[in-house]
Amino acid sequence: MTTAVAKPTTPAQWEEYLNGFKDAPTFNAALADGSFKDNLKNYQAVQNAAGDLNEQIAAQVQIAIAEMAKNSGAKPTGRPALGHQISGEHNQNARGVGLDGVFNSAAEYFQNTLRGIRNIHELDGEARGKFEKVRNYTSQTGEGGGFLVPEEFRSEIFSGPELEAAIVRPNATVVPMGSQTLRYPAVDFSTEVGEIWGGIVFYWMDEQGTIPDTSASFAEVEFNAHRLAGAAKVPNDTLKDAGALDAWLRANLPRGIREFEDRAFLKGDGVKKPLGALSAGNPSLVVAGDESGQSTASITWNNVLAMASRLLPESWDRAVWVITPDALPEIFNMAVAVGTAGSAVMIEPGGGRTASPRMTLMGRPIRWSRKAPAAMGTQGDISLADFSMYGIGDRQDVRLETSEHAFFFQDQTAFKVIERVDGQPLLLSALSPENGGPTLSAFIQLETRSTD
Repeated sequence: MTTAVAKPTTPAQWEEYLNGFKDAPTFNAALADGSFKDNLKNYQAVQNAAGDLNEQIAAQVQIAIAEMAKNSGAKPTGRPALGHQISGEHNQNARGVGLDGVFNSAAEYFQNTLRGIRNIHELDGEARGKFEKVRNYTSQTGEGGGFLVPEEFRSEIFSGPELEAAIVRPNATVVPMGSQTLRYPAVDFSTEVGEIWGGIVFYWMDEQGTIPDTSASFAEVEFNAHRLAGAAKVPNDTLKDAGALDAWLRANLPRGIREFEDRAFLKGDGVKKPLGALSAGNPSLVVAGDESGQSTASITWNNVLAMASRLLPESWDRAVWVITPDALPEIFNMAVAVGTAGSAVMIEPGGGRTASPRMTLMGRPIRWSRKAPAAMGTQGDISLADFSMYGIGDRQDVRLETSEHAFFFQDQTAFKVIERVDGQPLLLSALSPENGGPTLSAFIQLETRSTD
């Protein structure tokens, strides 16, 4: 039976409540009867009573978008919700929108442009006219080189199933960048001790009292559009076959973008690339301690509880576990002592060995990923993260470059697809809660295990 206090309202009580689940059946029972969800909602409501972090950040997103819209002469759009994937949507203000409707498909665009670059005389009159339009329109943008990809095809690439399978982008706060650099307003809320949400202090006072001087502490996250280039070789026979080229592009281009973006958004060091949400350089990363004498190659139930207790309460409903595949045996064999026996933490539906296991831990989804920052036993092998607290600055400008000579004798055409993007954590530090408890964040890792 759980010994946790009823209706936890403080981080200390929430940690005590979680630590009360000393066996998996008790925790699963709390999930099933709704008591865990009720206690979580109560804790979130109390913790958010003084102000809502999501609203603070979302408000700053709106300021940034409105400023970009004003600078570009466009009308501001409605505020996107945190975690809403807008980079895959068609953007009327994107640079490539002027080429929409010129080509019937992405394959035709790539065919026409690659052939035109190689030898414009290969194109007939209509095809040559389309290539000239791409070349002339691209030259008018005055930035980046290469040939702009029409916005309708860029948005199609970024809204396909391959990009939706990414870990970070579909869950992050994506903000279009109207220029190469964007200074993005952020609230510095490192502590609730004596202040709330970035230096704003409230006072209970007499009717005729004077409000003491105070000022909110605002900071900026700077997005710089870094170049991500993908290079490929395509047999010229494939280039001539629209159907084959279309199939190749849809299968390979989004997959390549997904893999390399995820690597940077998860663990990039910020040098000529995004700063990853799970990178050691993330200033808001919280590292939960291991157990005394714990084996170096292990993850325990108490480790999981320790990590969950450091998560911001408002992040619980959006958080996911990112775990290296070589930790799978530890997760599936994780057990909690119950008397003289034990109970498994990971329970398969119906208890059958051949049934598909439920890929969750404490009710939150597991994403097994070889892109996890570290292998089993080292900090980064298991992380708990709310990626809506991660910002992606997206230039929404994809360009095509090619070399018509590099593989001439192999009868292949080499080309590069270049996008410009950045990513930064939206939290400038972990939060020291008002009651003086352990720091909380949207990004949690388990420290390296050591028997020392």
